[in-house]
Amino acid sequence: MWCGIVGFSGTGKTPGLEVTKRALAAVQREKRDDLAELRRKHNSKVEAARAARAAWKKQVEAAVENGGIPPEMPKEAQDPGKFVAPRLYVSDGTIERMGELLTARPQGIIRILDELAGMFTNMQRYSGGQDNEFWLEAWNGNSYSTERMGRQLHVDHLLVGVVGGFQPDKLVKAFAGDDDGMYARFIFAWPEQAPHTKLADEIGSVDHNLKDALARLDALAKFTEEGVLVESSIKLSDAARAEFEQLRQFVHDQTQLLEGRDREWMAKVPAHVLRLAGTLCLLDWAWDKTTTAEPIEVDALNMQRAIKLVREYFWPHARASLRLAGISERHATARRALRWIRASGFEEVSLLNVRREALAHSLDEVGTKNLLDGLERAGWLQRMPRTAGAAPGRPARRWRVNPLLQKSNAGNAGNAETHPNGCGAPSPAPISAIPAISAPPSAAEPDGTSGDDLDIPDFLDRRPAHGRLAQVSMTSTHKQTSRACLAYRLNCPRGIRSRMTRPCGWTLRLRSRTRTAP
Repeated sequence: MWCGIVGFSGTGKTPGLEVTKRALAAVQREKRDDLAELRRKHNSKVEAARAARAAWKKQVEAAVENGGIPPEMPKEAQDPGKFVAPRLYVSDGTIERMGELLTARPQGIIRILDELAGMFTNMQRYSGGQDNEFWLEAWNGNSYSTERMGRQLHVDHLLVGVVGGFQPDKLVKAFAGDDDGMYARFIFAWPEQAPHTKLADEIGSVDHNLKDALARLDALAKFTEEGVLVESSIKLSDAARAEFEQLRQFVHDQTQLLEGRDREWMAKVPAHVLRLAGTLCLLDWAWDKTTTAEPIEVDALNMQRAIKLVREYFWPHARASLRLAGISERHATARRALRWIRASGFEEVSLLNVRREALAHSLDEVGTKNLLDGLERAGWLQRMPRTAGAAPGRPARRWRVNPLLQKSNAGNAGNAETHPNGCGAPSPAPISAIPAISAPPSAAEPDGTSGDDLDIPDFLDRRPAHGRLAQVSMTSTHKQTSRACLAYRLNCPRGIRSRMTRPCGWTLRLRSRTRTAP
């Protein structure tokens, strides 16, 4: 299983991971005698291979001198290679090193990282994306072979569990680029920040119950006399199979309604549920020290638990996490436009305004028009009739902004579809261009809000398209009017700075140019 814990820096991701790492390290320390025995056996094999190889060379020389046929090298003369100590977990390592570790421990290892984004960044930095193939196969757990210049690797059982943390902004960068479905292989958890508690001396550095359970799980692996891993399986009971078939039907129906990253993650739900059900079954057995018989099947109870966890916890958290990058390119662009409109505080927007300021000309006129039409169908915007202005030429297309966009308590996209849109007319038919989600409070802010009207947690909606919103305040304008305006400042690498200077318009300073937005 691959697990990603999403949260900002300082919210307790690393201390939670340390609990597991300390327990695993304690299990490894208790196996030091076994490790020493393995090293002695390996050294004996090395010396035996050297002796067998020396004897074989003498036989070859004798056969050549007598004109006979040289004998083939016996199996005992093959070099066993260097000794690699088996590890329960690693925090870093190259693909070649992972192959060596999996050869020493074919039942698999765990990779635990404080920040998982670095794992994906390094794939592009050092291998040009070639490591993606290794990790995609690692999630499948099958054998793996590659023959490339500078890399020859064969692993019979490519079993690597991955767990670590994601900061929200780094999660977006980790899954940017070509869509290879890597994100769909993770189950995401976005827990609330733990409440403050006083320091306690009664709690030990190692959870002994967890350590004992992990030790029992580690002892499940069986090997032949030659050191080959014995494969075994845990079947589903008839009742568990029936529960699983119902889930598969649910997933089939849901994938017809979803798109983009949501659909790809949902398509992996059966695999997530099977792995989670097996994990729960084994954990129940490992935690109960009174049971000795190893589990041979997954019962209906553990299957129901796994289905409930995935459907009611991991699925909403996955949607909240993946929507940081957008469920699709269209969705990401729509979110970008909505964030800009909300940060700008405009009551009306034009096609040129959105295309130039919000999207930085990433879409052409037709694409921007289609985007605004989609937001209109979703109820965020309402088209205004064209009116001839003072300037010559064709009147500009303008849309009125739904006031719900500016409300902090707007729950999700459904609000704009079912409530009056605040523009003097009821909302159009509920054809949502940005499907709503209902992430639980643990996926949103610590105060329990369930996300904002852009389908993401409130604290994630404070980043306009061109920079970071550093200051939001209400201020008054000229003494001649009591009209309030929203004054804000945008800080970004490209030096865009904007401030409302008068009630009739916005003055934008972009580098050395000054202009007035419509």
